[in-house]
Amino acid sequence: MSKSQLYAKSDQAIVLVHGLWMSRWSFALIANYLKKEGYKVYRFGYKSSTKPFEFNCQKLRAFVNSRREQTVHLVVHSMGGILSMRTLPQIKKQGKLIMLGSPVNGSQAARAMTQKKWTSWMLKHATEPLTNGVVNPKVMRSSLMISGTSNGIGIAKLITNLPKPNDGTVALIETQAQWINEQINVKTNHFRMLFHKKIKQLISKFLINPIE
Repeated sequence: MSKSQLYAKSDQAIVLVHGLWMSRWSFALIANYLKKEGYKVYRFGYKSSTKPFEFNCQKLRAFVNSRREQTVHLVVHSMGGILSMRTLPQIKKQGKLIMLGSPVNGSQAARAMTQKKWTSWMLKHATEPLTNGVVNPKVMRSSLMISGTSNGIGIAKLITNLPKPNDGTVALIETQAQWINEQINVKTNHFRMLFHKKIKQLISKFLINPIE
């Protein structure tokens, strides 16, 4: 990597946004990888189910807009994609959006959970965003969706029959939308996306290309 590339990347920030029931530490390996690539990396944490969704949107908006860098990319996992898409109209920074297994069309697993007594209480404030997904998107940045297709083990297997292919939690069809610029499928499950070597490389490759 040349000094000029390092300088260019050092003037760009990446905000990592985790998914349901997870924490900012779930992005530890991807964060370390991107730091070694020369980016300034921030991990955003929020209470995915115990705080109102709109509160989390306002928190993400304030967090991203307060970064000193003018270019702030978003790399997000699962529900973090819905949170980011709904917050984008209020984000003033330029940058790209990379989503990992985000059910932007709504989650069949979440809908199934709301219909069962033993799981209906679990989603709380995450119920509406996960069941409805991204409604009337206002896309303001280049976007990439990386979807898992391993048909592996995941929470959805316990409560519903997901369409194939899926990542064990989110079906491929739930991650596909015309407003997404690029979509790539990787044979992995929902959680392993956060540790997958190829996915880290795909993130880096998409970030290097000039912003359109």
